[in-house]
Amino acid sequence: MNIYVCIFDVRMIGMSNFNTADKNYHEYAKLASSAESLIFSDPRSSLTVFGTFGEQLTREIMHLDGLGDWELNQKARIDKMRYSENGYPDAVLLALGEIRRKRNRATHDNQFIATKGDALKIDQKAYLVWKWFLESFSLNDVPEYVTPVDQRNILKSQADKIKVLEEKIKQLQENRPQITISAEERTRRRKVNVQFAKKHPLNEEETRQLIDSQLRNAGWEADTPRLNNWKHQTEPQKGHSMAIAEWVLPNGQRADYALFKGLDFYGIVEAKRWDQDIAGQMAQPKEYAKEVPFRSDYHLIGQEMGDYKVPFIYAANGRPYLEQYKEKSGIWFWDARNSKENAYALEEFHTPEDLALKLTAKNKDEANKDLADDEDYPQFAARPYQLDAIQSLENAIKDGKKRILLAMATGTGKTRTAISLMYRLLKHKRARRILYLVDRNSLGRQTANAIKDNKIGTMSISSIYGLKELSDKVPDASTKIQIATVQGMIKRLFFNDDNSEKPSVGQYDFIIVDEAHRGYAEDRGLSDQEYENYDQEEYVSQYRRVVDYFDATAIGMTATPALQTTEIFGNPVYSYSYQQAVLDVYLVDHDAPVIIQTKLAKEGIHFKKGTEVDVFNQDEKTIDKEKLPDNMNFDVKDFNHRVITPSFNKVVCDELVRNYLDPTDRDAGKTLIFAATDEHADIVVDLLKKAFKDDGRPVDDDAIEKITGSIRHPNQEIRNFKNEDYPNIVVTVDLLTTGVDVPAITNIVFLRRVQSRILYEQMLGRATRLCPEIHKDKFRIFDAVGIYDAMNKVTNMKPVVQNPGHNVNYFLHHKEDYFEIAEDSHQYQVDMAGAVERKIKRLDDQGRNKFERLAEIQSVDEWAGKLSKMSKADFMKQWPKFEQLYQVHPAKKQFIANER
Repeated sequence: MNIYVCIFDVRMIGMSNFNTADKNYHEYAKLASSAESLIFSDPRSSLTVFGTFGEQLTREIMHLDGLGDWELNQKARIDKMRYSENGYPDAVLLALGEIRRKRNRATHDNQFIATKGDALKIDQKAYLVWKWFLESFSLNDVPEYVTPVDQRNILKSQADKIKVLEEKIKQLQENRPQITISAEERTRRRKVNVQFAKKHPLNEEETRQLIDSQLRNAGWEADTPRLNNWKHQTEPQKGHSMAIAEWVLPNGQRADYALFKGLDFYGIVEAKRWDQDIAGQMAQPKEYAKEVPFRSDYHLIGQEMGDYKVPFIYAANGRPYLEQYKEKSGIWFWDARNSKENAYALEEFHTPEDLALKLTAKNKDEANKDLADDEDYPQFAARPYQLDAIQSLENAIKDGKKRILLAMATGTGKTRTAISLMYRLLKHKRARRILYLVDRNSLGRQTANAIKDNKIGTMSISSIYGLKELSDKVPDASTKIQIATVQGMIKRLFFNDDNSEKPSVGQYDFIIVDEAHRGYAEDRGLSDQEYENYDQEEYVSQYRRVVDYFDATAIGMTATPALQTTEIFGNPVYSYSYQQAVLDVYLVDHDAPVIIQTKLAKEGIHFKKGTEVDVFNQDEKTIDKEKLPDNMNFDVKDFNHRVITPSFNKVVCDELVRNYLDPTDRDAGKTLIFAATDEHADIVVDLLKKAFKDDGRPVDDDAIEKITGSIRHPNQEIRNFKNEDYPNIVVTVDLLTTGVDVPAITNIVFLRRVQSRILYEQMLGRATRLCPEIHKDKFRIFDAVGIYDAMNKVTNMKPVVQNPGHNVNYFLHHKEDYFEIAEDSHQYQVDMAGAVERKIKRLDDQGRNKFERLAEIQSVDEWAGKLSKMSKADFMKQWPKFEQLYQVHPAKKQFIANER
């Protein structure tokens, strides 16, 4: 009997690992053993048995294939299988879904009447799933399907057989094998899945079931056998959003579905076979949209669409969108009102409300023209490069680009630029609602505060357009801007039992992705706790799914584009580099690093076999003693990460304290130290405090602090680091790599190596911001692990001033060598512009006013920002001003550290 062998047959070669308590197995065995009789005597109960089978089998599959988290509900488990890369056959997933739905109705719907036919049909589905499972996970032959017969009389003599079965179940439970999956086995299973799918293609009826289900999930009433214009003359009804199947046209042809919201005719859906390419299948539904006649019993949408009578055109084959099968999957969509835009794939159908909002939106061409004609930009993002960035983004939107990338150096105001763009898009009704996507709660809160603080006149952006923050899962009808985390949106979209909280594909028409490089770095910029639960491959996949899910233009913003970033968003439409921002006097330059060279770092560490050493236990967060099995050698890149080196850390901390750091001097700025692990950060904090004490300069205990994800209130401590005198020296791991704005940081200390250029540049970016309060003209890098040299060949954040000893006075005395004799003086011009930029940052207000008076210029910053871009002739005309600048002295003497 089919359900009997499905659940309990030993042909599963001992791999049974169902995750249900033992006591339930005996009940399932009894139910299964009588399932064939149940089909005939109690079909409703038999559907419950089949549902139990389906649920248990999906748990087993997730375990055997290493998909994890089998405690999800059945729908979520099926979805996780569907979106995995294992290629599970659509016929199997459809069968599992139908078994689930029938079980739910049999269990929860008192009005549902189960028939023998229902039970027999589900029995066939269960057999299909069982057959695939055995072909994929074992090498046994599978018997052909046998139609069940009523065995109520026969079952009386089967008590002994049931006892044998129960004993086999018990043995399997007691001897569960540990499941490991080799790459070869994964490949074999994937091939089996592909071949199984080819042998068991979905027929037209099954494909329609999938599309019906997709339409219902989007809020449409859909049931091909019942809501059918050709078979039953089904017509649209007021108050109903209906997907009416086989809509008859005047020429006798039938559109597969006609979409009506009330009496308004919204769209046409073309249904294709599940294995058929659909990317290029718009011609037929487009012709149908032209053939629709004017009638008194429904309303055609009266907008300019040429020959088209219906605006929204779809083609679908029931398969969810997968990038690797993009020509054969997804719901392809075209809007007849925007004839120059191409069709594109969606993960789901629009809801009726989505389409209603599309119809009320302003015409795109008109909105784009209004944007182009509007030269009034908010003052909070009015720097020349910010205006150029906004104009470049708006031009890309006008050109119909769906994926757009903006690259701006850390500290140049990406968030303000984004808020200005959002204001303009909403102002001219080019956008109805915008999703601002971040990957950390702290970045979400910062963005929310910026939207509240930046104003147009006396009103904040949030008060003009409405703002929903991280805690708000569902926007109001009037909400124009919503902030969410990637992780929260993934949960809402793909792992959510409550459909009321799930956004529709048309809920947003623009998505702004902050820190768009995130999730792609080789060295993940996460706290230790986040790192443990972080699957890089899954994060990238899900991150992209969020962007791809919505019918929206996605704008990525980053200072450090990665390869994967450009694969999703394309090349930047506008870039503003760190070096240009320094020359434009919007960021500060850095010197070549202070290299802290220790004997250990130079010679490495050498352990002999049998030596007892301290090692980090990352799982237990402890330090363990271990004896080395072999001779082992470590160089500086391994310090503090693979081995604990107290002497190395002490030498570095002593050097910093003796010669460079003074947390009591507010004008010297603040220090950010990057440690290897949370435990290493604790060690460094302790060594620094002891070093100050040993140096005869004990400091307040709050002056030096660790800020990582493990402390109780990291966000409050970050605020203290930014706004209060203490902490002055902070040790972190990765928590402060992105999105943290502390302008007073003047020192970056590396006690760890990273492999990612992106992460390295984000670390440096913490110190690039201007801080006029302390006359910050540069920041310093202290490198104890050789990271600067390792990254220098690939980084985009090289210093503008190559030699910090070449100040304004130096260039004044080398005018002939560099500018009059040299054929190519452009690099010298850039270097001198950088030296001028450093000098003016050290001037107080009195000094700046004096120089502006002597040089007869309106703004010293504006003048300095133009120097690197001038022609050689114009640059040489500035020489008298350079000489005047040399005569103006900084407000106070600056400490310039020598390189070591």
